[in-house]
Amino acid sequence: MQKRNNSKPSLYFGYGSNLDKEDWTRWCRQRGFKHDGLKEIGPAWVDGFVLDFNYFSVTRGAGAANLRFLGSGRAATPGALFEIDEYTRDILDKKEGHPNPKYYRREKVTVFTPDGQSHEAYTYIHHTREKSFYPPNEEYESLIRNGLNRLGMPTNWLDGAVREIPKPKFDLVFVYGTLMKGMLRHSVLEEGCEFICKGTVQGELYDLGNYPGLVAGEKAVYGEVYQAEDMLDVIQKLDLIEGSGGSDPLFSRSIQKVNTEQGEKWAYVYHYAQPLESYREIESGNWKDVSR
Repeated sequence: MQKRNNSKPSLYFGYGSNLDKEDWTRWCRQRGFKHDGLKEIGPAWVDGFVLDFNYFSVTRGAGAANLRFLGSGRAATPGALFEIDEYTRDILDKKEGHPNPKYYRREKVTVFTPDGQSHEAYTYIHHTREKSFYPPNEEYESLIRNGLNRLGMPTNWLDGAVREIPKPKFDLVFVYGTLMKGMLRHSVLEEGCEFICKGTVQGELYDLGNYPGLVAGEKAVYGEVYQAEDMLDVIQKLDLIEGSGGSDPLFSRSIQKVNTEQGEKWAYVYHYAQPLESYREIESGNWKDVSR
């Protein structure tokens, strides 16, 4: 094990027992490792992966959390984003069994924080072709549940994974421009989507001419939340409309926290991905104030 150094920090996405600081600290102390290099930043989501218990942990004698890829629009999993140094990354490797393919492998994924910004982070995934289910013990499940509750994150994805019942869908989308009610492209959402409520996301809104663009910021941007019957079908349509994807997208799709009268929700949101140049900011954060 290398000594602690001044290496450039990297990011790690945790979705299992490492959501519990005491469990991580105890594991490190029992093996003589320093534990203070795992620095929590806050809640985050990884898109396209479903939480699963298809890995049996010999150490815990029960199932352990894993990520199984289904595809964007089919699944997402909540967790936490951490800052780590190389020393802590090596400890995580040992804890998760990397690089032995029998255990978890360290991989890079894109995760999203509440402001909708994307981050490249390490996480650990066990790949298996078997469709097994190994229920976790109560202690392990509590580590994850308590961590999600502490972060203010929903636990229904955990409920679905633990009980081996149909997994919850990540099926909400937040729109703030021409897709809103009364706007030019609202008809796209009228088939296959149900209006849930109004809401706001964190950011800044700019007038791009015929449509607005959301970018990172500290203000409130107003819009509407819709629930999709088939999210994969809906985001394929929206990706095309928004010019999302490819090497030079017009908009990039993210996952972001939405504040509503019904409480906090998490939804797909499209952020403007091109230079703003001389575009004017919409100070009110509401496209309907300036829409033509």
